[in-house]
Amino acid sequence: MANNENTNNKEVVAPTTTPKSKTTKPNFKDNSATNQCLKILDWLFEKGSITTAQAREYLDVMSPAARILQLKKVGYQIITIWDSWTSEHGIKHRIGRYVLTQKQPINDNISEVQA
Repeated sequence: MANNENTNNKEVVAPTTTPKSKTTKPNFKDNSATNQCLKILDWLFEKGSITTAQAREYLDVMSPAARILQLKKVGYQIITIWDSWTSEHGIKHRIGRYVLTQKQPINDNISEVQA
């Protein structure tokens, strides 16, 4: 009877993993500089801005300032606003908030991003 219950549970779980329920966003498994830039762009297109802390926590981009600089070099217009952020240890930090001001780059060739 235990085997039947496991089988039934698998049948219930299976539909939640069908392609219909998967997101259409790119799957960034590679942590190259180009993919890090693309992850940041994806976030910026969706939300408009990203902080250093958000890039590190949610996108696994440890040096977002370097990636932003690369995006600026290929033509994306991004400004930096300084924010105050309190860490989980209660320590205040000055961090950058990067704001995308124009969605189309001047030079539309993201492949020119180099590490």
